[in-house]
Amino acid sequence: MKTFVFVMCLASAVMGQVTIDQSNWPYGSDQIGNYWNYFNTSSNVAVNLGTINPLQQGGTWDFSTGPTTSTATSEIRTVAAAPQPAPAQTTFTEYQTQGGQAQWLYEDETATGTFARGVSQNGSVYPYDAPFWNIYHYPMTYGTTWSSSWTWGEEALGVPIQETRDCEIVGWGMVTVPFGGPMQCLVMRTLQTSYAEFMGIPILDQLYRSYEWIVPGIGSVVAILSVDGETSWLFNTASGYFRLDETNLGGDLQPPVIAGVTDLPDSPSPGPYSVSATITDDSGIESTLLYYSVDGGGYASTGPSNVNGNIFTFEIPTLTGSPVQEVRYYIWARDNSVNQNSATNPANAPTTYFSFSWINDNLPPVFTGVTVWPSPTNFNGPYPVQATITDDNGILFASLHYRFGSGAWEEVPSGGNVGDVYSFEIPSISATTIVRYYLEAVDNSGFFNTGFYPAAGQSGPVVFQAVFTIPADPRAVEDLTIVRVGDDILLNWSPVTQDINGNPVIIDHYDIYRGTAGDGSDLTLFDSSTTSDFTDTGVLAGQPMHQYVVIAVSQ
Repeated sequence: MKTFVFVMCLASAVMGQVTIDQSNWPYGSDQIGNYWNYFNTSSNVAVNLGTINPLQQGGTWDFSTGPTTSTATSEIRTVAAAPQPAPAQTTFTEYQTQGGQAQWLYEDETATGTFARGVSQNGSVYPYDAPFWNIYHYPMTYGTTWSSSWTWGEEALGVPIQETRDCEIVGWGMVTVPFGGPMQCLVMRTLQTSYAEFMGIPILDQLYRSYEWIVPGIGSVVAILSVDGETSWLFNTASGYFRLDETNLGGDLQPPVIAGVTDLPDSPSPGPYSVSATITDDSGIESTLLYYSVDGGGYASTGPSNVNGNIFTFEIPTLTGSPVQEVRYYIWARDNSVNQNSATNPANAPTTYFSFSWINDNLPPVFTGVTVWPSPTNFNGPYPVQATITDDNGILFASLHYRFGSGAWEEVPSGGNVGDVYSFEIPSISATTIVRYYLEAVDNSGFFNTGFYPAAGQSGPVVFQAVFTIPADPRAVEDLTIVRVGDDILLNWSPVTQDINGNPVIIDHYDIYRGTAGDGSDLTLFDSSTTSDFTDTGVLAGQPMHQYVVIAVSQ
């Protein structure tokens, strides 16, 4: 916005990589009736230019909230509507209000810029002396600089007021204000001075710094003005904080709508991968790109490979290198309006994105260390089976298939795993039989690669003869240790795994016998344990010595 002469310099606008000239700036004799309404602050307000960071390239600024204690307006009017006589070369005027005060700027626009020819305050007209105030310099883009210096008021006030403006486009990106957004913008930084003296004594000596966010086709949408005498560009106090709330320009402020983006699934193929989207905008689509990143790398872009009406098709190139790579992607589009509104899908890309993985996993799980029961086995079961099962993408599930004699195949899931070691169990037999079994595992790649052990699975299982035996007594516990800890007795022994004939045996529990006679004549059963240890608590205080016998009891 263009504000009071003693308060703020006028602004120019350009958008990202867009060049702004006379044709797409909403000022001039052909723009009579355009107006802009702003929220403002009625007093100094705290700001943090370090956090706002106006110098960003490709930045994002959100000014949708801010001070609302005052307002300001600007309207393009005819020369005849302003106080007369108008300064020479005036072709249109701008009526401005701020906090109950008003002024007129007398302006002119050419192919090289917009110029202020004079100002009217309190009904008096003050022409500017050459070389005038170059408000906007055409063409403008990121990095454009220009300066103005002029005088005015000597004839009416008796002393000349000297004005300077040093302007530079220092940033660009997207801006949001109460009026709307996000909109592409440039950021203009201005150093402005006003000075006058009478008989060598300064009567006016002001210096302000300001930033403006300016949008092609719309104008100035945000302006932040320092206090007088500010020495730093990263100032913390603002005397003006203007945010566009309303305008009658009626330009296209809506970004393109990007819908129906292909959500690619994980794939074993290295590509290329086709991504389509429906992209629409009332002003048409000026350009669109698909951005993609492979395995955490930087984003590359590619244009559409095919356009069919509103359907744009892109292609992510063939991947190279190792498999199991994540590919992230999103679509960007810019419309064909003067404002060049842009959008992405997902909306806040690249913070969010679509993704898939090139897995290229066609390999089944690998089995090692599988329990193979010998034949014959003189053991009634159950028969534990363990196996180490590995896969680059992990194991989704694992199971054991078994068959007794000519009976049907049965399947039992893993009883659990510790890391890569999975446990299974074949049930007990009730008569001598041939036992066949094999293992199956499915990986977690998403392609459900399935592996077997043995590799032939059901066609070539592990086979052994399970010989039903009349259970013999378990072997005796041979390494019982007795340790006294205070008044407690701790018993420990090795688990019994065989019967007296050397065949495998399943122990149900251990009976604990205790006596005090010393010759075993009074040993009596007093407890049992399902583990290979036992603690007899509080048995020694004031009592005779104890003797213990542990006997294994099979199932």
